[in-house]
Amino acid sequence: MYLKSEALDDEDDISSEKAKEDLIESCLEATPPNVERLRQMCVLPRGILTNRLRKKVWPAILGVTEEDLSQAQPTDEELRTHRDYNIVELDVQRLLKRYPPDLSEEERLNLETSLKRIIMRTIFGTNYHYYQGFHDIAITIHLVLVDEDLSVAVLKRLCQSHFHVFMMPTLVETSEMLQFIYPLIDRCDPDLHDFLLRSNIGTMFALPWLITWYGHNIQENVPYNLVVRLCDLFIATDQHMPIYLGAAIVASLTDQIFAQPEDQAEVHGFLNRCLNTSMPWETLINEALDLYLQYPPASIASEAATYRDRPDVDRPGKQRGGATTSRTTKVNKATEDNFKWWMTAGLVVSVAVVVIAVGVAKFYRVSLPADENKTSNS
Repeated sequence: MYLKSEALDDEDDISSEKAKEDLIESCLEATPPNVERLRQMCVLPRGILTNRLRKKVWPAILGVTEEDLSQAQPTDEELRTHRDYNIVELDVQRLLKRYPPDLSEEERLNLETSLKRIIMRTIFGTNYHYYQGFHDIAITIHLVLVDEDLSVAVLKRLCQSHFHVFMMPTLVETSEMLQFIYPLIDRCDPDLHDFLLRSNIGTMFALPWLITWYGHNIQENVPYNLVVRLCDLFIATDQHMPIYLGAAIVASLTDQIFAQPEDQAEVHGFLNRCLNTSMPWETLINEALDLYLQYPPASIASEAATYRDRPDVDRPGKQRGGATTSRTTKVNKATEDNFKWWMTAGLVVSVAVVVIAVGVAKFYRVSLPADENKTSNS
């Protein structure tokens, strides 16, 4: 998905939240809805502002139709026959920290049941392989949309446009996308790039950022309203955008990273806990968009592929010794924390990577508001 570089009309006033809300509503009421303008609204500071608007904007951007909402549903008994049912059930039970804190026990159990059904309906009857981390995406989407049918329709569209790479039988394709982060960091700061390679941290630190759209990190560091604001950005843009944001984040922490010992555990540990609410998120988003404008995926794809043979870049798509990591292996480790295996995995052997990236996207640029950290609650 791309955002066109289409300037706002002179009469469009988004200087206040109320003015931006009115403009979003007018885009939604147009026949057909003005999707390109809605994409712009997603990218501009503060995104879509409220969950009330997101319930309309996200489906509109993704092209959800009435037919999507009226498809026949598999029964619960049919869903239980799916190969990934047990791992989904276990993962959903681990999402306690992602639930609204004021839920009663009955409400929590109902939400668990609903979320499990939404995930299974999304992948049932497809070739998609559930991955640990998709449940973080699913709960973010469902807490905004509330309606099960709408949540399933949006997730199915996102699987087609953004998540299909992560839903392959192995993580080889995911590792290819992760490798894009090093060329981007090199463009930002070559010394930082070299320091990270010498520290031997590979790309694993960015894995949860990419495959959960930063939702996994909400457990300790990132608030819900920021996670949904990032969803505005990612839904409206290319599937690589979480990597561009990750590169902007890492580059913004150059001084703190250089203060760490040149050691894998120390640097990886720092990056694993670096996200926090005090970071200038709107500035980081703006810098990610600048990186995308200057270095779109197609322009760095061949360079990213060169990292496949580097011993200092780990790849989650292979096990030590060259055996391809299977989804069954991850299911057998389901009793551990979702990312414990990924985050403690040793260096792995190289995999053959040929990355074909998508074309150049352009983004509308605006000045940041004085209050960069302002985000909206539902």
